[in-house]
Amino acid sequence: MTAADMSPVYFITQKTKAILNLENSSYYRSLILDYQGEQHSRYKPEQVIDHSCLLDFSSLDGRRKSIQSMLKIHSKVPIPVIPNKGIFMLPTASVKNKDCVWLSYYQIERYEQQGDQTYVEFMDGTGLYVNVSEKSFDMQFKRTGEVIARMSRSVFFEKGIFPWNS
Repeated sequence: MTAADMSPVYFITQKTKAILNLENSSYYRSLILDYQGEQHSRYKPEQVIDHSCLLDFSSLDGRRKSIQSMLKIHSKVPIPVIPNKGIFMLPTASVKNKDCVWLSYYQIERYEQQGDQTYVEFMDGTGLYVNVSEKSFDMQFKRTGEVIARMSRSVFFEKGIFPWNS
């Protein structure tokens, strides 16, 4: 494979809103929504996330295993892509499910059930329908919040030193 055959990898930033699977496309594997609009990538959503995790000295698999252990879960694992920049991605379904959409936690303004889908509104007022119930989405959103809270604990408290122990 030559350099001309390689498409650049999209790196997730604080402006990334969502990464969608494009299983039915013959060339592109994902559609990425960010503040600049839509971008197509030849890489699957998990590959895009893995490349971005590597910027923070880990891998998608390493982050997944860590969160699985932390939360005692095995599927639909939220991923702290670059936690010190507030970049956390949550899947709406199993990554093997063609309807899985990866959403950036801090880009989500609100969400609500509409028919058999959930409408997710982003901070910039745009939105997206995802094939998941509001109840299931709410659980994913709260799981991601728990990951953020647990990972930031050391920012607020020294190990073993808590205000209520003084």
